[in-house]
Amino acid sequence: MRYAYLHNAFALCIRVAKRHRLVYTAHMKRKKRRRKSKAEIITAVLYGIFGLLVAGALYGLGVGATALFGETLGNHYYAVLAEKAAPVDAVDFALLTKENPEVRGWVRLADTAINLPLVKTTDNSFYLNHRFDEVKNKLGTPFIDAGNVGDFSDRHTVIYGHALGSGSMLGSLLEYENPNYFMRNPEIQLFLPDGTVKTLAVFACSRVPGVRSAIPIAFSNETEFLAFVEDLYATSAFTSSVKITAQDQIVSFCVALPDGGDGRLLVSCKLTDGSAATTIGTMQTPSVPVATQASVEDTQMPDESALPEQTP
Repeated sequence: MRYAYLHNAFALCIRVAKRHRLVYTAHMKRKKRRRKSKAEIITAVLYGIFGLLVAGALYGLGVGATALFGETLGNHYYAVLAEKAAPVDAVDFALLTKENPEVRGWVRLADTAINLPLVKTTDNSFYLNHRFDEVKNKLGTPFIDAGNVGDFSDRHTVIYGHALGSGSMLGSLLEYENPNYFMRNPEIQLFLPDGTVKTLAVFACSRVPGVRSAIPIAFSNETEFLAFVEDLYATSAFTSSVKITAQDQIVSFCVALPDGGDGRLLVSCKLTDGSAATTIGTMQTPSVPVATQASVEDTQMPDESALPEQTP
């Protein structure tokens, strides 16, 4: 009787212990792990390294494909836009302003990809990576310095944009470091929203430091302006017969260097009158009070790191 009581008590304790997992039972017994050999460890490490290499290669291919696809899409977009809005010598600014009211002109260099709209906004960063329709794209849109008025009435108007080695966007401007290219392409056309066309007579192609003070848009006096022009002449890759006076306005295209250096390439032009442009539709350029013109120090220069590396 006493043994039966003890047996029942012990069985009860076992049930309670199992319920609360307080005992080491056969069902809870862990299997002893077999120690891996050195060969198995080395094989596992090699598989891990191989997996990382494959993942890195796939990532690189993905990045490259995305960049190439983005450039292809951007080029196609601008080609279609040029067909619709700027056939031959006609520019439809009514159509352009419906798509983007920040349009300020259209620039064209014959037989190149430079057949593009010009925009202006309140900063020097947005259009580095946004198309004319404001869709994000690596090719961006050529844009006028935020410190300029935007109607080319300033003494010096600066236009920023990407110049790819493939010739995309403003890529053909890189060719102006070759004097023979300048001889074949001495002028660029500029169409304005009021229906007129200007001629940009190229007079210099200079490498300048990649700092804001090296590309001034405002000058305290005529002497300072002419001194800047003389510096452009002196550092130009070619010699031009185009003369600049204190009463002239100049326009410079600012792009990254073809060799990926820290400076900038300036292709500078004299703004001259041309014939009236054949326009499908015109728009009035918004008047901008003179007070909104920023000083050189207050004007933001496009971030150097935001400019793309030039492809061979």
